[in-house]
Amino acid sequence: MSVISVSMGALGCYLAGTVGQGLRNGGREVPKSLILLITAVGLIFHIIALYNSIHTDRGINLGVFNMGSLTAMMVTMMVLLSSFRKPSESLLVMILPVSMMAIVLALVAPVEHIVWNTASSMISHVLLSVMAYGILMVAAFQAILLSYQEHQLRTHRHTIRTLPPLQTMERLLFEFLGLGVILLTLSLGSGFLFLEDMFAQKLVHKTVLSITAWCLFAALLVGRWQFGWRGQTAVRWTLAGVLFLILAYFGSRVVLDCVVSGQSCF
Repeated sequence: MSVISVSMGALGCYLAGTVGQGLRNGGREVPKSLILLITAVGLIFHIIALYNSIHTDRGINLGVFNMGSLTAMMVTMMVLLSSFRKPSESLLVMILPVSMMAIVLALVAPVEHIVWNTASSMISHVLLSVMAYGILMVAAFQAILLSYQEHQLRTHRHTIRTLPPLQTMERLLFEFLGLGVILLTLSLGSGFLFLEDMFAQKLVHKTVLSITAWCLFAALLVGRWQFGWRGQTAVRWTLAGVLFLILAYFGSRVVLDCVVSGQSCF
């Protein structure tokens, strides 16, 4: 199957999943199992499209929009797997549209970053980085949903009726954060171990911003453990850390792929 056909399949399934979960969040009787099944089919299409886009005859294409689509795919996969055992399916209504946008950008944007003979150590570093960004992006969406749920409780409005109790939502947030920090630690460690110079001119901004994000997440986890930080404090620290991560990877990638190389991003 061509990249276009499987991408369209992913977009169709993700759109159906978004509508179904939106109806379910509004109180309609839409089976959770049906939404997860549709999302899973879309995820399979997404994986096939990514594989065909990244693996080219000229080498591995690690362009900014391919990496964005890969991160979105990992986020969707993590939420989908989590939804089978935890009440996190409400996140799909925010995550699936982001994945759809990432698929469209990867499909229509001509940005390329071809890598030849990628070492296994580099592949491990990239995978760890994508997994870390993915799980921490899930934490960011969870933080947004948690903030909205607190607003609902204060105003006595319940537009999303499928959310679990607030304590469960907070516990899920910190579970995502804990796993994300572990993966981010491994990603930074593998970078220092396998890359030639993490503070080289073209990597220094990414390294500094990633370390700053790690410090924010670590401080939040310590604050939760020592001082019981929760609520809007946890939301603000989570979103700040994720913002630094977005700037670290995608900001530097846009500069390298679209500005330094002279390619058009659109």
